[in-house]
Amino acid sequence: MASHIPRVALLIESSRYYGRGILRGIAKYTHLHGPWSCFTEERELHSVIPAWLTRWKGHGIIARIEDRRMAKILLGLRHPVVDVLGNARFGGIPAFDSDAQVAARLAADFFLNAGFQRFAYCGYEKIPFSERREAAFGAHLARQGKKVRVFSPPLPRDSHSHIQAIERHGLSMEQSIAQWLKRQPRPLALFACNDVRAQQVLNACREHGIKVPEEVAVMGVDNDDVLCNLCDPPLTSIEPDTERLGYEAAALLDRMMRGRRPRNGLTQIPPLRVVERASTDAVAIEDPVTVQAVRFIRDQVGRGIAVKDVLNHVGRSRTDLEQRFRRWLRRSVRAEIIRRRMDRICELLLQTDLPLGEIATRAGFANSAHLCRLFRRRLGQTPGQYRRRPNRKFPF
Repeated sequence: MASHIPRVALLIESSRYYGRGILRGIAKYTHLHGPWSCFTEERELHSVIPAWLTRWKGHGIIARIEDRRMAKILLGLRHPVVDVLGNARFGGIPAFDSDAQVAARLAADFFLNAGFQRFAYCGYEKIPFSERREAAFGAHLARQGKKVRVFSPPLPRDSHSHIQAIERHGLSMEQSIAQWLKRQPRPLALFACNDVRAQQVLNACREHGIKVPEEVAVMGVDNDDVLCNLCDPPLTSIEPDTERLGYEAAALLDRMMRGRRPRNGLTQIPPLRVVERASTDAVAIEDPVTVQAVRFIRDQVGRGIAVKDVLNHVGRSRTDLEQRFRRWLRRSVRAEIIRRRMDRICELLLQTDLPLGEIATRAGFANSAHLCRLFRRRLGQTPGQYRRRPNRKFPF
């Protein structure tokens, strides 16, 4: 019986939250559709191909393939291979990656909804995922008539090209980051290519007297909860759907090991959500009445508030407050309440197993029927379909 169990090698870093998420997704697939006999070892990014792999008798490989040389070696082993890095296309190897377009749109729309008018990006030169996120962030904001200021200084000539070496070099760039930030108009909404780069930005701000989030609001990508909470202030970050990525990659490899020929293209997995923390807790609106109203809606949306409650809180007429919202946010007070409610519903659907009735209560609805009607009207699917995540849409 054991001879019929697929033997699968996993060349995925376990040193980072992102890689561990992929491994969790693979484990979920094997528990549901296996068993598999998985061969792996403690790895970091850019670890060499292990010596045992050349003598290994197996059936398939899932790997984070960093360059053409690694792809050639893996293909030479004559096993089906799936890439879960997605930096480049290699003939004969299908790949998976987190969707840079959706991540950039989440970041940009989050900042736009907070009233920001000035935007920046901080990444790493010649790192593919960083350059994809930079391009997508700039393109999405350009469609809104906004410009993005980019900090991406050239690397030293003798530097290594892999991400960990470049991240280590970034530690020495604190003063350069701070000097660049001080030249930018503020308040500034800054999107960093990942959580490591975002932490370096936050360190530069703290050490050089730049206030976060009042002067610069900072967002990263990966939602490494340990790293995000080590930051000062704690870092807002986009959470990638690494478990789904790992699960889908395992499902594809399973089909390949059964003799199916896959398409050699790239499958992009959209991220889950923006996880808000203190590094973006700012409303970049030059009108204290609107700021007061927006903060009240954000903090009280789970209590079933209506427009009249917002008016009572700020002590303004409906005409006055609606004009302010139209000027600064380009939407009505009611639209802002609904937007916040939708954000709350989506968060609870993805992060909890609460029944719809309880979610409705926590999102400020009188009953789940009202929630379901609004949800279907806004996103074109039921809450249950959204929870299962077949075709992710976002409530903006």
